[in-house]
Amino acid sequence: MTNPPSTVLSVLDICNLALTKLGESPIESLNPNGTPPSRLCYMHYHPTRREVLVANRWAFATTVVTLNAAQQDSSGIHSLSHTLPPDCLRVLEVNSPGWTLRGRCIFCPAASIRLRYIADVEDTSLFTPLFTEALATRLACKLCIPLTGSTTARQMLTDEYNRITLPTAAHYDAVQSHSNDSHPLRKLFSLSAAPLP
Repeated sequence: MTNPPSTVLSVLDICNLALTKLGESPIESLNPNGTPPSRLCYMHYHPTRREVLVANRWAFATTVVTLNAAQQDSSGIHSLSHTLPPDCLRVLEVNSPGWTLRGRCIFCPAASIRLRYIADVEDTSLFTPLFTEALATRLACKLCIPLTGSTTARQMLTDEYNRITLPTAAHYDAVQSHSNDSHPLRKLFSLSAAPLP
């Protein structure tokens, strides 16, 4: 009895998914010195992955850490500086009032803060299927002109990403990210369901 194929797509699998959207043949590796599709995937995959990660509050990429102040702020506007984690792509929440982000540091009066952020997730086994589809579609947008020269195809892929794949992935990610009693829209739902007087 043979084992079923893995449902986890590798980086190469995702790149080949993007290439199939352009009518290109699959590649065997990402190689900076390889064929044009191989070189372009090598060049664009990680920047595109980070772009799609930043585009939504993905549950699988959301991380919470506690940061302690690193130094005083010489400007005097805020008192303490907290250095962002190296893998922080997007700050979501800081549990301190009056905070501001400058460069890779958060400045606020608190000596210790709790930071919620989008992390630079590279492990494809953590990706949801719909995130993977959005990533492949966005990657196809980046590869389209160099490989096909078609601005029409690029526009169609861009529209697909902006109107279908990214919103759909973001919607289902949000739906499964909260229990029924903690969902951000719970109060709105309960109000709309209340009987009329």
